[in-house]
Amino acid sequence: MKKISLLIIALATTFVLQAQWADDPINNNHIANCASDDGEIYLSADQETGDTYVQWASFGSNGYGPVLQRLTSDGTPQWGVDGIRITGHNFYSYSEGIAMTTTTDHAVVSCFATANDQSVAVKINPDGTYAWGEQGVRLFNDNAFSRVELVAGYGGGVWALGYDYQRLYLQYINADGTLNPCITVDGGSQNVRYGKLTLGVENTVFLTYEKVNSGVGLYADKEMYVVGYSPNGTQIAPAVKLMSTQSFQVTYLHYAIPDGMGGGYAYIWHPGIGNAFNTYVFHYNGDGSSTIADQNGIPVHSADPSNYYVEAYGTVDPVSHDLIIGYEQTDAVSQSESRIYVNRITPTGTRVWGEGILVADNIGVSYSNILVDAFEDGSGFSVIYKKSGNNNPYISTIEAVGMDMNGNILWTTTLSSTQYDRTVCRNTTGFNLGQNVVAWINSTSGGLYAQNLLPDGTMGAPGPDDTGIEEWTNNDAIVTVLQVFNILGQPLKVKDLKELNKGIYILQGLTEDGQLVNRKVIVR
Repeated sequence: MKKISLLIIALATTFVLQAQWADDPINNNHIANCASDDGEIYLSADQETGDTYVQWASFGSNGYGPVLQRLTSDGTPQWGVDGIRITGHNFYSYSEGIAMTTTTDHAVVSCFATANDQSVAVKINPDGTYAWGEQGVRLFNDNAFSRVELVAGYGGGVWALGYDYQRLYLQYINADGTLNPCITVDGGSQNVRYGKLTLGVENTVFLTYEKVNSGVGLYADKEMYVVGYSPNGTQIAPAVKLMSTQSFQVTYLHYAIPDGMGGGYAYIWHPGIGNAFNTYVFHYNGDGSSTIADQNGIPVHSADPSNYYVEAYGTVDPVSHDLIIGYEQTDAVSQSESRIYVNRITPTGTRVWGEGILVADNIGVSYSNILVDAFEDGSGFSVIYKKSGNNNPYISTIEAVGMDMNGNILWTTTLSSTQYDRTVCRNTTGFNLGQNVVAWINSTSGGLYAQNLLPDGTMGAPGPDDTGIEEWTNNDAIVTVLQVFNILGQPLKVKDLKELNKGIYILQGLTEDGQLVNRKVIVR
């Protein structure tokens, strides 16, 4: 008989041994040597162990290629002072794009384009060995020469996406490195570009992409679509238009994140409506259907030609499944003013917080690299951002603000207080097993650094109560299970908890007093 026990109990001792995370913003964790001009930093967390994988692009004898480092849950680097450099391929002196994700079998997969215009994926085990060999596997039947994205699937597999500026190529890589059929997404007379992936139900994937028509210079007409596929290459949902035709710069690209219900949100900023820059939000459900009737999308702020609302970054509340999106407001004339706002948008397009809630006001400095992450228990979220120096826009600190789900500020924290030029990661790990990790490169003197953040706004070693999941008692136990999710946040079609295989799951349900809560459980 299977035993379901509380994850909080299983993880209570995870973070107590030789914790390395700094609790002083002056002395952050040095996790690898690298040059000052390195960049393209990505993070991904192992959902079960709490380890963090970091990837960045670095110059070497074989070109501008990816380097990776593994941190244990206490912040200790495992792959030496320089990380592991991908040396089995040659690269251009510039990047055609690199991607990285952590797999459910505790490895990391890096995907990149080589100097031979091939898309390749390499899998590295936690001990630093190559699961698929140092050469990895070549993808997309050698059609795509630019890498777009990776998303971890079930059982150690990975979805990979590439493109050649006219078509997108999608392929599922099994845990052992064998390849499923390559899917080609062709727009006919239109170029199909800039895809993003979100995992659906039962290891399916949704691909959002942009159709780009002819334009003048950097400007073109764009539309946004979503389509779904299964790992064997079968199309499970028709292509649905999310965004109607808009004219704007081709370099303004959309982003997509899963909604925790099998669907996802997409958002993009452009000046196509009223010639006023704004960020527009779209949503599709687990069937791949749009749930927002207006194909112009929902703006994060009302039209305001005197200001821009851009540089957005979103997270999803695990309880309501609303999108929490942070963005920068800057004046349209000189872009010299800067503020950070957050807004909350429902799957049907309701803008819950009106014109947004102010996170950081204009004090004569600029803000950038906005990163937003929901707490694991759905009680709030953090906003991490880079803040420039008062007299020098090229030096900065890293700040964080915690807010509850009503938009009230809970705390403010400086994660890195020493002012220098820095390149900040494209994402965070998100809150996982009690902590959220952000990373950056010292662009003045070199070196890769990272810092963790706890839900209470502190740094350093998490304690057993920092997982963001309260211990189950007779008073707050779930008495009615509404939904079961896997560790990736995908909904499962489960009628009885006894049907669950060994692993970690998230239960959403009602307590005896009717409170909607999330609880992590481990099935042994």
